[in-house]
Amino acid sequence: MTLAPRRMRIPGRKRFGGIFSGDTASFVFLFGFGFLFTAFFHVDGWRQAVYGSAHVDFPAVLGLLTLCCAVGWRGLLRRGFAWVEPAELTWLDFAPVDRGRVVTLRLLGAWTGVAAVTGYLAALLLAVGGAGLDQWRAGVAVVAATAVAAFVSARRTSLRFDAFGPLVLAVAGLAIAAFGLGPVTAELIAAGVLVAALPLAFGGEPVSRAGRSVLLAGWDGRVLRSVAVTFLDPMMLLPPSAPVGLSVRRPTPLRLAVAGTLGRSRYAGAAVLVGFAVVVAHIALPTLPGAVLAGLGAYVALTPFGAGLGELWRNPGRRRWLGSPDRDLVLAHGVVLAGTGLLWTGVLAAVTLAGGTSFGAGAWLAVPLAVLSILRTVTRTAVDYANPAFVDTPMGPMPANLARQLFRGPDLLVVGIVVLSAAV
Repeated sequence: MTLAPRRMRIPGRKRFGGIFSGDTASFVFLFGFGFLFTAFFHVDGWRQAVYGSAHVDFPAVLGLLTLCCAVGWRGLLRRGFAWVEPAELTWLDFAPVDRGRVVTLRLLGAWTGVAAVTGYLAALLLAVGGAGLDQWRAGVAVVAATAVAAFVSARRTSLRFDAFGPLVLAVAGLAIAAFGLGPVTAELIAAGVLVAALPLAFGGEPVSRAGRSVLLAGWDGRVLRSVAVTFLDPMMLLPPSAPVGLSVRRPTPLRLAVAGTLGRSRYAGAAVLVGFAVVVAHIALPTLPGAVLAGLGAYVALTPFGAGLGELWRNPGRRRWLGSPDRDLVLAHGVVLAGTGLLWTGVLAAVTLAGGTSFGAGAWLAVPLAVLSILRTVTRTAVDYANPAFVDTPMGPMPANLARQLFRGPDLLVVGIVVLSAAV
């Protein structure tokens, strides 16, 4: 009599991320779930704060919901789940558990998280707006169709035109908000998304068959993100530059700034998507100042393009190799970043015109303010942990000195947005 072999589990890994283990993860999960769920008991207060006495524009709400789905889809296409720890990757080659199953489980986990976040935002938007059955049906259709499209596209290896799917969905969301299209149109768009996802569901190379180099690169990125969060140093998260055809054999600050910006052109699609989100949010949330939306949107969209200066600033050896004063480095990268910000402003203006809305002067002034804030962010020095300077707050002791270093850059943006919102 022979015994059937037991299914081998990966050692040291808890099911569901350990949220049902009864330790800190369980507490954080229950606390977070309760905090998010209580928002549905205060929808009247949220409605008064968001809309005031204005009439709720349900097509704009559906358009904003569609933009949330597009952003979630675009985030999943980063394929941050494609990683395996080097030690695991070694023994997986000789174990009955293959690496494809490990990556597939992580894909399912990441996709579930994205679907849960977009579903929660959609439910909250519809509940705050007081949506009827038709709006709820359309919202569920858009979220479900986008979830399917996001899964079938993320399960494949990266394609050249990956970013076009979320951008097309963003254009559809803008059309819904700008032209006042009803729930029936939103359901037709959801059906179109499902039809477009059918070719992706079959064929192509699945990401679960990624090679060792791809999985190890994903592991390196995960470790970097973990260290950045642990040591409160978000500068580690600045994206590296990809190879470009521009030669830097004669390195100058301007040449290096242009090469660094072109090497991060893969973030152009995400920047355009942020522009769509800013305009649709301006239509759907009339009480929110335009300076807030434009300033935050510009900061999020343009920060990856300022990473070149951040890498130089944190590497004295490269600055000595370049042989240029720090002022010239900041000036050259600032000029290139300002040009990138001008291009993003043009995209924002075109989307605003297409959406039939307008921004005040404060919103347009918030874009150069965001550029200055990014320069202030990437030129921060390395974090000094010698004197955290704890102070007592209602939430407990807080390291004031670390917080000051962490928010260098965003502090200028916040203060400037407050001034622009009050003065313009």
